[in-house]
Amino acid sequence: MSDQKEETITGNIEWRLSRRRAAFGLLGFGLLMPLAACGQGGKKVGSYIVLDVEMFSYVDRAIHDIMFNGTDLGVMNRYGGTGTITGVRIPYGVQTLTWVLGGPKGTPRNGEHMKIKNKLIISPEQIPAGTGYLGLHLYPDDTAEVAFSESMPERSARGKI
Repeated sequence: MSDQKEETITGNIEWRLSRRRAAFGLLGFGLLMPLAACGQGGKKVGSYIVLDVEMFSYVDRAIHDIMFNGTDLGVMNRYGGTGTITGVRIPYGVQTLTWVLGGPKGTPRNGEHMKIKNKLIISPEQIPAGTGYLGLHLYPDDTAEVAFSESMPERSARGKI
């Protein structure tokens, strides 16, 4: 074989190997990217729990557009409760809860968008083994609290007063 042909064949093989390495590198990068994305925003794999949620309102008016961490919990009448919303993904850390005030026409603050005044923080250490439900309690002072239970949540002691 001539030296020129041998150089061409060797160059061709090296070129194919470098393309193959690049392809495997891209494939590996593509497979690792979703794993890297799991850690974005301070959230880690397993950084949430899935529970059934029921919300109780101790507010003397209807509220609607109730959103808990982006999950729509619906509406409720004054001193009401939502039905159980199943399979709600609840991230560990600070929770968000917003709602819109309702009521008869002419009621002050109708349509006002509200959010809780206190910080609701949920950590894995708070949740007892066997928990299946989260009771979310909203009070007239625009604060809220959570209670964990194995079965259907009940009204809070603070709400009964």
